[in-house]
Amino acid sequence: MILKSLAMVLVITVGANSFAQELPAIMQRVPGKVECNDELKRCTYVVQNLTAKELIAKLNSNVFPGSFLSPSEGFIVVENLKKINFYINDDAVRLKFITLIPLLDVFEDFVPSSLVELTTEIYALSESATNEIQAKLTSSDTNPANDIASGVVTALAGGAAAIGIKIGTNLLASVLASKKIKEESSKISTVTQLIPNLAGINYSQSTTLYVSPKGSGVVKEQEAGLTINGAVSISASDSDLVLIKDYSLKYGVIDPASTEGNERVNLLSISNPQLYLVKGTSSVLVSTITTEERNRKEISFLSFGKNKDKLQNQILIVTRAESISFKALVSDLKKVRTLELHREFTAEDKAKFPNNEITIEEVMSHIKPYSFFTVSGDRVLGFTLDKNDARISNIGKNIEISVKNGSAFGKGSINQKIILSVENLMLSGLKFDTLSPKDIEQSRVKLKLNLKLFNQANSVNKIIYYNPETNKFIE
Repeated sequence: MILKSLAMVLVITVGANSFAQELPAIMQRVPGKVECNDELKRCTYVVQNLTAKELIAKLNSNVFPGSFLSPSEGFIVVENLKKINFYINDDAVRLKFITLIPLLDVFEDFVPSSLVELTTEIYALSESATNEIQAKLTSSDTNPANDIASGVVTALAGGAAAIGIKIGTNLLASVLASKKIKEESSKISTVTQLIPNLAGINYSQSTTLYVSPKGSGVVKEQEAGLTINGAVSISASDSDLVLIKDYSLKYGVIDPASTEGNERVNLLSISNPQLYLVKGTSSVLVSTITTEERNRKEISFLSFGKNKDKLQNQILIVTRAESISFKALVSDLKKVRTLELHREFTAEDKAKFPNNEITIEEVMSHIKPYSFFTVSGDRVLGFTLDKNDARISNIGKNIEISVKNGSAFGKGSINQKIILSVENLMLSGLKFDTLSPKDIEQSRVKLKLNLKLFNQANSVNKIIYYNPETNKFIE
């Protein structure tokens, strides 16, 4: 009987190994061999492609769906990250375990999901800015129908009302960029999330405060900060339409006028069982709460205050969503990665280089600026040199590069100095440092470039202009 069982295990193991060898062998390993002591009915397996915990979960779901192995039937234990031990009293069940192990110890087979880019922005406003925004939005030609049904908004302490509308993102941007509103508002936070289609939103950036009203003997917890929940769904008939199911947003702000023993957090709570967002539009909520506290001199994620002597004690919350294919995400990631690699021309490329010579000054003067947004909303700026100028005699030369932006606010946010080869600059280029928020608010950003042949006098100066609103360089 023992010899027969051993023969059966051998046949199963050989067959399983034959099956595994047909699998792609790039990173996936061939499943190992289950070692068993038939007399003790105890087996050991070293997991090759999963973790021991993951393999046990798969085995349990296939052999004991909806139930577990009782102590009288045996046991399955994790010995370490990659090793499992199991004792199963029933020969048929143990054989099924041994048979399934090589079939289950493989990489996960999956198809990447489409994504939803969900952006939430929070602004602090003065009462004057709030009135100005409401006037501009409600008088616009777009349909400012209330996007959040009455009764689902609970404004800050005091029961003040809030206005919720849906409006074009470009129109909203122009409203927020108006001189009066810019002077009396500050962006507190931007949260950008990439969420797989049909997955849940689970975002929290909060601080717990402990409040004990005098004489109560009770300690209460209050949350200050931002919490967003819900689930995203892309429309099957129109990919520009995104539904957020059971959407909820809570934003708690510390009240600077409160004392330790009183309520310390003003809470804005929004809920909507079905919040529809269309590409190019934004859902906007403007609170109308006013708190009289004019000594505050800071604005942070958890508190209001004064900025340029303008009291900012109200909030505006903007929500927008856009569906993104996983293919587009991968393409963007590869695009960014390509710009950061130090690549080289191939032998085939070099064989096609022209034979005529070109001066290094001409090579350095042919600057090709680039600008784009990644799917996660990052602004990427930089430049390359023209590949048509590549010659065997110049691609190995090193160039000293200096990049500065002429900020109207003193020292600019970009101050780069680096040495790269002509070959690097033609194939990967140079990615600029990130522009500051103040730079992005300008109608144009001036960038000064100096390219100089390393340890030589040959140099070229260039000035290029960038328009943050269109995300394009000005010709």
